[in-house]
Amino acid sequence: MMRPSILLLLLLAGPPCLADDQPSCVLTTDTLQYCNLLARQITERRTLQPDVQRLLSEGREMCDHGEIRGGIRRLRRALLLLHHKVVRDDQ
Repeated sequence: MMRPSILLLLLLAGPPCLADDQPSCVLTTDTLQYCNLLARQITERRTLQPDVQRLLSEGREMCDHGEIRGGIRRLRRALLLLHHKVVRDDQ
């Protein structure tokens, strides 16, 4: 019988990411390549708010100096700010 803690962990993990089932499923890791992907998504925008520019700069610098998780955190925050600005502009 499976221990309750293992069962709970499996339930919280959700369904597996299978290429055949979910073509849009993307597996991300804490890598420099993922940092670069996030930075590219940000720089594809026409204009960037000062807060987004600051987070982009800090995120890139941290990733370049091996502080991958901190860099990813800042880059994700910049993407969130961009998303919220787009939503507010559309209203």
